[in-house]
Amino acid sequence: MLRALLAATALSLAIPAVAETLPIAGSDPASANVNDLLRIAVERFEGADGAAVAQHLEAALGEARFDGHSYFRIVAPESGAPVDGLLTGTTRASVDEVPVIEKRKKCTEYDPADTKKCVKEVEVDIRCRRRTITVATTARLVAIKDGSIRYTRPLSARDQQTWCPDRAASRTADDYIEWAQEDQVQAIRRDLAPAAYAVAVRVDENRKGLGKPAAEAFKEAIRLTKSDPAAACETWAGLTRDAEPTAALAFNLGLCAEMRGDFAAAVDWYDQAQRLGSKNRDIGEGIARIDRNRRALADWDARKRLMGVR
Repeated sequence: MLRALLAATALSLAIPAVAETLPIAGSDPASANVNDLLRIAVERFEGADGAAVAQHLEAALGEARFDGHSYFRIVAPESGAPVDGLLTGTTRASVDEVPVIEKRKKCTEYDPADTKKCVKEVEVDIRCRRRTITVATTARLVAIKDGSIRYTRPLSARDQQTWCPDRAASRTADDYIEWAQEDQVQAIRRDLAPAAYAVAVRVDENRKGLGKPAAEAFKEAIRLTKSDPAAACETWAGLTRDAEPTAALAFNLGLCAEMRGDFAAAVDWYDQAQRLGSKNRDIGEGIARIDRNRRALADWDARKRLMGVR
């Protein structure tokens, strides 16, 4: 049930934005120090669900890719083949239920002239059950070469549901445990390997400071963002040949540069937008996004040399 709900949510988030935006794609770097660990083995985690969690984590890491290449080579721990890193951990789920009392209003007298109208009511107790679920997973990655602990992270999720004779629980315990463990697996995967992202960032539509012909061209570029982002960017770039850029134009050109992967130009344009007085919070987010993307690319360049990939 929860998996279907999350899939529907993810689908809704993946629907292209209809506002005036530019598509920005890139990668966030791994947060753990794993750049020299190419071959990874995942041992069965301790706990009743440890085998399933380890298998899901093994699959998630095996699917991690960058620039068309697998980020890790996954090795079966029982094979005895050499590995660079060993991932171990624990996962435990607990379910506790207790009786609770809730209050309800009960009608004790109705209007004789209108049997649907209550004229007197009292407060009564009803017996309910409250369930608390805790899912705790801890992962640890050790470098085999020197025994150093490269990564450790405890993760915890908690859910509480109360149901009564007049109100059912919205999900089962098994549904929540399955969802929480998968969410924790994905959190570990994001820590250990770069994660691609694609976001739609809204352009700045402010035409203040532009002459009439330039303002009309600026407006046309905004319209083009929905059908031809590259043409929109070319139109904005053309405006800088005859006039100084405004804060809005500089910001949009920063988005254009980031969209095509020219990070140096993007940062220059974002900085110029700030100097021209822009308060757009997407400037700071864009600079931070570029910094993360640069680190992911630098990590991959170093990793490629170890992998022998050109």
